[in-house]
Amino acid sequence: MIRKLKERGFTLIELMIVVAIIGILAAVAIPAFMDYMKKSKKTEASLQLNKIGKNAKTFYITASAYPATAAALTPTAPCCDGAGKKCPVGNVWSGGWTDLDFQIDEPHLFQYAYTPAASGVTFAATAVGNLDCDATSITYTMNGSSTSGNPAVSITEPPPNSD
Repeated sequence: MIRKLKERGFTLIELMIVVAIIGILAAVAIPAFMDYMKKSKKTEASLQLNKIGKNAKTFYITASAYPATAAALTPTAPCCDGAGKKCPVGNVWSGGWTDLDFQIDEPHLFQYAYTPAASGVTFAATAVGNLDCDATSITYTMNGSSTSGNPAVSITEPPPNSD
């Protein structure tokens, strides 16, 4: 009798229940994890655009105008072309970026552009990225303006389920 109890293992039903539970957990957890990863990648654009906005407002306070030098989409090559599907670090942050005291010192997922208005009282900055390196890119836009000498910025984010 004691010998039979020691040799007893799991029944097929018990194993099937465990496999079913693991399958259900995987069906719920994997999509949630993928959404979490995508959201964490998107935060880069907001953080960097906020940095551009802060630096543009600082420039406005000292010069009574936003920086006049435009900065084209930087880096010029899409980030998906880089190692690890990220834009590499390099000496690409010149021109208008110097006026904004802006550069990124680590590999990143978005390309950035800065476009000033001729009047010096408005500007637009954009962040363009393709987070999963398919044919769909997402764009964040920041608009800066100055009303009565008070610089202000606002960010327009893409729809939640884009890219």
